Amino acid sequence: MWINKLKSFLLNTIYPLKCIGCQKSEILICPKCFQKLISLANQPIRQETSYLEKIIIALNYKEHIVKKIIKSFKYPPYIESLKKILSSFLIIAIKKFPDDVSYLKKNNFVLASIPLSKLKLAKRGFNQSDLIATELSQKLSLKYQSELLEKVKNTKSQTSLNAQERKINIKNIFCFSGDKCPSNIILIDDIYTTGATLEAASYVLRQAGAKKIWAFILAQG
Repeated sequence: MWINKLKSFLLNTIYPLKCIGCQKSEILICPKCFQKLISLANQPIRQETSYLEKIIIALNYKEHIVKKIIKSFKYPPYIESLKKILSSFLIIAIKKFPDDVSYLKKNNFVLASIPLSKLKLAKRGFNQSDLIATELSQKLSLKYQSELLEKVKNTKSQTSLNAQERKINIKNIFCFSGDKCPSNIILIDDIYTTGATLEAASYVLRQAGAKKIWAFILAQG
């Protein structure tokens, strides 16, 4: 579409193409930085929580290159094409646990993304978790239901809040918006810090009928 071509032209004019990681090569992510990200994705975190059966996290947000690439995706210049690169690192992490992948497919787990408020979605133009979930659905052959959750409040950013403030900030922000809730769900989100967002989302899904809930996350905050 012409609007996408115009957007690409403006982005290349305002933000000349350089490696997001090292600012050297005239490529979005140079081979050296890409290999570093692959190395990080090959050391994923896999853990249980009180509200999730399992959570798999691909990257560490404290790593400079990880923070830069996710910020470039979520904030200006909003590089939407990073969805394929970022989802590839998450897939690397997930496939480190082949028994888990088999279990999820056998038990008909469904992907569900953490939603944005309507205001934030309008500002950004896309939901990063939705884009990643779509990529994962295609690459892992898992069904994706994009509208299971709705964010009903426009909350302040969680970035500068402590654990207690985050819990208060996201209280009652989600509601179930699907017709029927799947029994087994995998939540998709970009950053996991205290887990307050995932806890709030999983609570709503369990109230709607979900039995088992996992999560796939791009980076640990």
